[in-house]
Amino acid sequence: MEQNNNSSKSINDMLPPELITQILLRLSVKHLGRVKSVSKFWNNLISNPNFAKSHFELSLAPTHRCIFIPEVTIDHRSIDLDALSHATYADAAAATITKISPSPAAADNDSDPDYDDHIVLGSCRGFIALYQYPHFFVIWNPLTGSHRIISCHHIAKISDMATNCYYSFGGELLFGFGYDATRDDYLVVLAWKDEKKNQEGHFDFFSLRSNSWSSFKEDVIIPDQLKRRKKWAHSMFFNGAIHWLNHDGDYDAIATILVFDTSKRKGFLEIAVPEQVGRYYPCHLTVLGGCLALYYDKDDDDYDKSVIWVMKEYNVQSSWTSYEIPSSYFEPVCLSEDGDFIGFDESPGMSKYNVRGELLMRFDRSCN
Repeated sequence: MEQNNNSSKSINDMLPPELITQILLRLSVKHLGRVKSVSKFWNNLISNPNFAKSHFELSLAPTHRCIFIPEVTIDHRSIDLDALSHATYADAAAATITKISPSPAAADNDSDPDYDDHIVLGSCRGFIALYQYPHFFVIWNPLTGSHRIISCHHIAKISDMATNCYYSFGGELLFGFGYDATRDDYLVVLAWKDEKKNQEGHFDFFSLRSNSWSSFKEDVIIPDQLKRRKKWAHSMFFNGAIHWLNHDGDYDAIATILVFDTSKRKGFLEIAVPEQVGRYYPCHLTVLGGCLALYYDKDDDDYDKSVIWVMKEYNVQSSWTSYEIPSSYFEPVCLSEDGDFIGFDESPGMSKYNVRGELLMRFDRSCN
């Protein structure tokens, strides 16, 4: 009688690698994070950038998660915004909260958790870009925990510019992170003006595919609108381009959105914003429901409120539509499937408002 030895075999022995890959590609992001520990082979496969690309392209619908990266702790958490939009108050925390491994920038300083030396630059296709003082960029995959460290040591004054810009001392500097679909490449871009060389403009980019820095020469002109801003300008990758809100609080200046197409790489474009936006600072740029959006706090004599502007048709000025939320501070994170705003207000957790500004639900426990 032949003895069945299948019980001693692992799934890697029983199935060809190609079939295992196809099975894993069809798992959700949430479950992929759990099965990494099955074997070294699975861990290496899921951590591979090519797997991440294939998984992203096979997804029938994008998932939306909010990643919390605290300034003074390495206790990082992820909130499933899709689940939150359907959750009730009672099950919000259980359905949406996931603890994740800390970003490498934070983990490097776990011996001194009160020391903050990293800045979130933006996110793109599931990856998060950070600047780590004094001269490093970090591209981090919060699902797998894998990361790539990029040195920008050759840009001598970057640490001074980044520190000055972030801590409100001024500084002509733009960071950005995006994806070039035509070349299947991720780019970290850096635009800056050299004060010691008569405001000479520089626009450098790092290609993750070639693993090298390059400079845009005559092809890209640094716009005059790149001002000495009073606060860090976060980038937003959307519609194949990196976007920045160019608004520094000067009421006499015209606020615009700077746009750099990562595939065409022909220079900066500008998108005008509603005239009312220029009177309010700080104003923030985001993406809501697949549309560019702006939001800011507005103090009136009668009551405080937050204003959200949504550009419902890309680069069509007449499509800007405003909404008011009766909260002295509201930071929208996403739109639910029903078109409601989910975000942070003065409450301890997250809140949901409809487009008429009516409070629908508070998830006070969701963020803890």
